[in-house]
Amino acid sequence: MLKVVSLDIWRTLLDLDAFYCLIAEKLSELASKDYESIRDKMFKAYREALKARLKGEFKRPVYDSARFFSSILGVNVEELFRATVMAVLDDRARELKFPDVDPAIKELKKMKSLKIALLGNVLFWPGMITRVILEKNGILKYVDVTLFGDELGVQKPSREIFETLANLTDSNINEIIHVGDSLTSDFSGALLAGAKAALIKRDLEEEVLSLSEKAYVIRDLRALINLIPQL
Repeated sequence: MLKVVSLDIWRTLLDLDAFYCLIAEKLSELASKDYESIRDKMFKAYREALKARLKGEFKRPVYDSARFFSSILGVNVEELFRATVMAVLDDRARELKFPDVDPAIKELKKMKSLKIALLGNVLFWPGMITRVILEKNGILKYVDVTLFGDELGVQKPSREIFETLANLTDSNINEIIHVGDSLTSDFSGALLAGAKAALIKRDLEEEVLSLSEKAYVIRDLRALINLIPQL
């Protein structure tokens, strides 16, 4: 019987591209640089940072990744941090959740035996900042457990994160399904740890694509409402 649904955050619940564009806007103002150039470099830095993180290059995840981003963006770390704070305080940071989030998470919360967890990796801002954004988007009130890479000292796809989640929720790893957008960090990480996994692909034609009894691809989070009772 499934006891826990754990959800990735960025690009699963919240629109990371929209938030990066907001940071780029603030940074272009602070550093007096062209917005489009900053925005494009931001996405380039993100792609390269994901690879660096998987290689274990960020020993101090927030600060080291901030230096990594800053070097590509051509700004200093303090400017990047301040732009991020300004983006969080902007009213548009309240409008980052995908349309399927509310209907899905409200129905999942009604499943009384099910606990809802959030598992987040971090780059140049800490997990606590993401919690603020989740609260602003009305998501945290539905959640039982939040775990972030900077607070645990390890990041997905590490098995340790899933073990920690199992311990906190009095469950076994095989009683968890983890849902996320990353084939490496979310999908493969969960399966290798012994959990079930659902990869979210919002351009999928089918509502649910079943790969095995433990592995699924879903079009949006509402697919979980019918899928979870079967697991």
